Amino acid sequence: MRALVTGATGHLGGRIARLLREAGHEVRATGRPGDPVDELEATGCESVPCDLLDADTTRRAVQGVEVVFHVAAMITFDPKLYDAQVRVNVEGTRLIVEAARAARVRRLVYTSTVNTLGIPPAGTRGDESTSFDWGRWRLGYMDSKKAAEDVVVEAARELDAVCVLPVTMFGPGDRFFSAGTYVREGARGRMILAPPGGTTVAHVDDVARGHLLALERGRRGGRYVLGGDDVSYRTLYAWITEEVGRPPPRATIPEPVLRLAGRASDGLRRLGVPIPFGEGLAVAGCSELYYSSALAERELGYTWRPAREGIRDAVAWYRDHGLLR
Repeated sequence: MRALVTGATGHLGGRIARLLREAGHEVRATGRPGDPVDELEATGCESVPCDLLDADTTRRAVQGVEVVFHVAAMITFDPKLYDAQVRVNVEGTRLIVEAARAARVRRLVYTSTVNTLGIPPAGTRGDESTSFDWGRWRLGYMDSKKAAEDVVVEAARELDAVCVLPVTMFGPGDRFFSAGTYVREGARGRMILAPPGGTTVAHVDDVARGHLLALERGRRGGRYVLGGDDVSYRTLYAWITEEVGRPPPRATIPEPVLRLAGRASDGLRRLGVPIPFGEGLAVAGCSELYYSSALAERELGYTWRPAREGIRDAVAWYRDHGLLR
């Protein structure tokens, strides 16, 4: 088949494109103008620059393909980029959906995130039924991805579309340091204190494979968490620092202290101090953001390897590419 992968110069999109090529499919891969495309083209992908907010280039990218993997998104937690992030992630998704519908593609697989789910009650794991409750903190990534996911779910009435919700991912290919920011900070010796919460961690290649399973087996309009192991931030930091040869974190930040720091940062930002932190991120750091992949396991056949392998592979990839400084 002929597939389009948006955001293929990024971490997950690049791994999806690679898997498709290994399976013998033709791949048109998009990225931002100016993004490096050497590794994509080396796998035999057709690389096409594409501005997510340009309707004409979006239509041209979709033209002639059978399936679309819409992976591209603006990933940041910087409060000053809130409006731009909503515009890119929501309007960009709307344009992809419209182009896919007009081109009569066989299926669209949309890369959402578990951040479109709510915070699981303490001691439990969330799933696809956990209601979104991040809105009160005005976090651009959460708000924009939830709104974009809603666009896709609504479009599934007329377009064969399915959503996948990845967790925190590590592994090769994270050129722009998404979750790889953790690795970079660890290599710089900055993982002295860990937040008290935790996150579900998966190898990026398992999540990429989950996208292909969703293409073939997912229910139209369905949403599937693609997860892995539940890991506290202190354990995650310890794994990373061990891999990069740095000391492990010395302690866990007390929850009241982290929340107070978040509220103080919000106050300073209202006074004009550009602090990229706030109460919402403090809440995220204090919460056990653990999510179950049981539905994807049951309906898609999704499986995952131990999470630590993703960290090990990420560190090796950064070292091979001279990016771990």
